[in-house]
Amino acid sequence: MATNSLTQVNELFDGLIERLSPKKRKHLARDISRKLRASQAKRIKENKAPDGSEFEPRKPRPSWHTKKGSIKKKLMFQKLIRTKYLKPKYNENTASTGFTGLMAYIARQHQYGLRGNVNDHVQVQYTKRELMGFTDEDQKLIQDTIIMYITK
Repeated sequence: MATNSLTQVNELFDGLIERLSPKKRKHLARDISRKLRASQAKRIKENKAPDGSEFEPRKPRPSWHTKKGSIKKKLMFQKLIRTKYLKPKYNENTASTGFTGLMAYIARQHQYGLRGNVNDHVQVQYTKRELMGFTDEDQKLIQDTIIMYITK
């Protein structure tokens, strides 16, 4: 769904973007990647997939594992969306947003629903929760940013 639309956006603006100087293209890529980072972080914080559906909730913890009086929020991936881990990357030819280090490994396991090691003896099958992806709003944001830079 989103890749076809992104291909259309790429074909539509490709010639116009090539006319920009390398410095302007780098600024454009920086703005797009920063806006995408903010958009992705906001959506992940709301526990929503790119298609708008809610993430599957966590499995309930056993009663013996919870502390008395503790309140466990239903929000997931709160540390994952910090600027330290979810970083925009750009140059004059590309703009992207992605996770770094160990957080990239954790995000990948959840993105694709892979098995992961909790410790040396325990493995767990993670539920597929699509963290990264393009929404229609992201595509509109990219188009608006490109148009803003071309009309300057």
